[in-house]
Amino acid sequence: MSEVTVLVFGPLRERIGIPELRGHGATVAEVWADLATEHHLGEVPAGVRAARNLEYCEWNETVSAGDVIAFLPPVAGGSGVTTEPRVQVEISSSPIDLAAAIDVGGDEDGAVAVFIGRVRNHSDGHAVSRIEYDVYPEMAELEMRRIALALIERDGVSRVAITHRVGTLDVGDASVVIAVSGPHRAAALAACHDTIDMIKESVPIWKREHRDDGAHWVDARQHER
Repeated sequence: MSEVTVLVFGPLRERIGIPELRGHGATVAEVWADLATEHHLGEVPAGVRAARNLEYCEWNETVSAGDVIAFLPPVAGGSGVTTEPRVQVEISSSPIDLAAAIDVGGDEDGAVAVFIGRVRNHSDGHAVSRIEYDVYPEMAELEMRRIALALIERDGVSRVAITHRVGTLDVGDASVVIAVSGPHRAAALAACHDTIDMIKESVPIWKREHRDDGAHWVDARQHER
């Protein structure tokens, strides 16, 4: 049985009360069982995924001493920039500089497609005052970089830039900015559209809406926000 570092995020972190602890087990599932027994969590909640050493993994995967195991609730759908010149990825705790975030493309590109996600003032018929974003930063950057490179290889676009803000955001603040450049608008627009969908599916970022009926965690299984 190996001793590992266990990380929890979003609603799981809120429930347990601490972000990092020690766990034991021979497999990821056994590590969860150890955690669940100590903190009275019961069965794995619907939608929770596991990651081992910054990569999503199966529950029966074997663990080794010193591994980092993260238990990740369904996603909401420091900063780092990849050394791959066609990809720019950033997690920011400060307001996003929109002009810098969409400054992509070269002289060979005839199109730049941009998506800007903003905090709106309502959700499900309730007033929203602010949103908090929680993040597993190292893994989030790796996932966003993987998404960007996959779209470049698939669609033939030239560059993809993704900036996601975390922390507390007020109504009207930009939460995510995506910019895709390419020789032709059809490919750039398609890649920009698919980027935000893929981010919501797999990037470990969670959001909690502060509404007039209280604070609520939001996940990708709910309808489009």
